[in-house]
Amino acid sequence: MTDGGRLLAGRYRLLEQIDSGGTSNIYRAHDEMTDTIVAVKILKPELTDNEEFVTRFKKEVQASLKLRHANIIRAYDAGLDDGNYYIVMELIEGKTLKHLININGPLPIKYVVNITKKLALALEYAHAKGFIHRDIKPHNVLIDMSGEPYIADFGIARNVEQNTITMEEDNVMGSVHYFSPEQARGERADKRSDLYSLGIMLYEMLAGRVPFDGDTSVAIALRHLNEPMPDVTLAAPGVPESIKKIILKAAQKDKHFRYKSAFAMYEDLQRCLTEPDGEYVKYTESKRAAQRAEELHGRRSRKSANRVFITIGISVAVVAVVVAIIALVLSRNIVKEVATPSIVGMPISDALMKLYEEGLVGIREDVYASQPQGTVVEQNPEEGKEILEGSEVVIFVSMGALTEQMPNVTDMPIESAREALKLAGIEIREEKTVLEVEAAVGFVTEQYPLPGQPVPDEGVTLTYKASPDEGKLRVPGVVGEPLAGALALLTERGFSQYYVVEEESDMTPGTVTMQTPGEEEELFAGDPVRLTVSRIHTGAYVCETTIDLIVPADQTPVVMAVEDFVGGYRVYDVLLESVETAGAHSKAVSLAAYFDSVEEQLEKQLVLIIGGEMRSVNVVFEREGDALSGEE
Repeated sequence: MTDGGRLLAGRYRLLEQIDSGGTSNIYRAHDEMTDTIVAVKILKPELTDNEEFVTRFKKEVQASLKLRHANIIRAYDAGLDDGNYYIVMELIEGKTLKHLININGPLPIKYVVNITKKLALALEYAHAKGFIHRDIKPHNVLIDMSGEPYIADFGIARNVEQNTITMEEDNVMGSVHYFSPEQARGERADKRSDLYSLGIMLYEMLAGRVPFDGDTSVAIALRHLNEPMPDVTLAAPGVPESIKKIILKAAQKDKHFRYKSAFAMYEDLQRCLTEPDGEYVKYTESKRAAQRAEELHGRRSRKSANRVFITIGISVAVVAVVVAIIALVLSRNIVKEVATPSIVGMPISDALMKLYEEGLVGIREDVYASQPQGTVVEQNPEEGKEILEGSEVVIFVSMGALTEQMPNVTDMPIESAREALKLAGIEIREEKTVLEVEAAVGFVTEQYPLPGQPVPDEGVTLTYKASPDEGKLRVPGVVGEPLAGALALLTERGFSQYYVVEEESDMTPGTVTMQTPGEEEELFAGDPVRLTVSRIHTGAYVCETTIDLIVPADQTPVVMAVEDFVGGYRVYDVLLESVETAGAHSKAVSLAAYFDSVEEQLEKQLVLIIGGEMRSVNVVFEREGDALSGEE
C-alpha cells in the first residue's frame, strides 16, 4: 500500500488501510503525539476537487467533533494536509452489525434489545444536539470485541442550522432498505426518520433479513411506501409481542404516529422483556395511519412520485415529471394551494399565528440550538414551497444551546439525575451512598464535577442518601430460563455475583433447574446468587479451545457460558488468582464444549460475566474425536 508509513499533519503515522468506501479510505494510524492508535479517514484524492464531496466530508467533521457519546464513534481531530482532507477518530476493533447479521443470521433477543437501547440513547443525544443521522443502518453500526455498539458515519447527518444536504448515488442501494417513506418520497428527514430506520434494523437483527427487499431500488422504496410492516414473530418465532409492537410503532408509514423521540422508544425497550405482552406500547393501527397519510399526502402523491425516482436515481424521472404536472393541475381544481411563509427567526407564538393566517397548521419540534430559547430555527417545508391549504408545517424551536458542562443534579432524586445525565450523553462512572447527611432519602447530595465544570471523559460521580436497607433487592425467578437469559435478568435487577453449577436433569440442556435464594426473596446486591443448570448429555462432539483472560485484580470472579449442544449453555467458573501483573490477573483457561456439528472448527460466541458486567467474544473450538456414546 502506497500510503503505509506516511506521516500525516506531522503527527499521524499511517500504518495500514483497514477499510475503503465510495468516498474515503480509512487507515489504522499511530498518533505520535499521544502514543495512541487511532483511525484516520481520508477523502479520496480524486474527490478533493469535487465541491459536493468535500462539503459532505466537512459536514461529517463538524458533526463528529460536536458529538460526544459513549455509543457514537468519537472524533479527535480534523484538517487539510497537502491537499488531503482527513478526520482522526476513535479506532473500534470489531465488525459492522451488518457483518454479524450476515454471518450469524438472527441474533439473540436479549442482546438485540440491549444494543438497540444503547443505539436509541445515542440517537436521543444526537437529536438533542440538533443532528439527524439520516442513514441509520447496520452497515453504520460497529460492534467491538465486547459486543458494544457504536454509531458511525455522520457524513449525511443534517444539523438543524443547515438547509441543504447531498448524498452520492452509490450509497442509495445500501440505504434504501432502511429509508423511511418520507425519505423515499424525497422529503426532508427528521428525528422520526431515524427511528423508522432503527425499527427496520431491529426487525433485521431478530429475523436475520430486512423486512422489505426487491430486485431494484425502486421496488424496495415502493414497498416501504405501500406495504404494511411484516410481523416479526412470523419470521422469528419466540420474539415477544412487546417487541413486535415496538417495531410496528417505530416503523409507521406516517411519521406522526411513530415514537416522538428516541428516548420514548428506549423506555418501551426497557420493559419489553419483563412485560412481554407489550400492553404498554401504544401505537396507531396501520389502517388509521394509512388514512391519515392519505389525507396529508393523497393529493400530492402523484406530484411527489417523481421525487421517489429522483432519490434513487432512475432514468424514468421524465415520466414522473409529466405525471406530477397533470396531478398539479387536477389538484388546483379541488383544493387551494398556498406558499409556505417564512417563519425562521420568529418567536414560536408569532410563527404559529402566521401559519394560522395562511391556513396552515404548525407542528412544534423542540431542538437544542444556538439561537435564543423559543426561537424558530428551521421549518419544513421551506419558505415559498407550494403546499395544500390545511397542510402541516413542522416548526423546529430552539431550547437553547446544549453545553458540554456538567449540569446541576444536586438535590434531584437519584432516578431523575440518572435520566438527565443519560439524555445529555454523560456517563455515570460511580454512585456512592451516605447515611448521615441531612437530606431526603434517595436524593443526590454531592456531584463531581460541580455544576458548570467540564465533563471528564471517564464519567461523573454521584452521591445520594440511602435508606438503612439500601442495597437489598428482590431476586427474580429464573428457573426454566436458559442460562444466558437468567444471567441477563439478574444483571438487569442489579445482582453482580453468580455461582453456577451443572447437574444431570431431564430439563433442556443449559436450562436453570434451581436457584438460591428463591424467587422474590431479598438479597444484597453484592451477595452471590446460586444457579443450578441442566448438564449437557451424550450424543455430541467434544470441542476444545484455550483463551487468555486478563481482568482487573478487584474483579477476579468470572463466569463464562457458551451456547453448545441443542441450544443449551455450557458453564465455566474461573477464579483468576494465578498471575498478577500491573494490577490485573491473567490466566490461560481451557474450555471443553459439546456441539452437534461435524465441522472440524466452529466459531462460537462466549459470554463472560466479569464483576457483574456481561461481555461477549467469539472463540474458535476445535473438534476432538468422535461423538460421545456414554455419559461424560
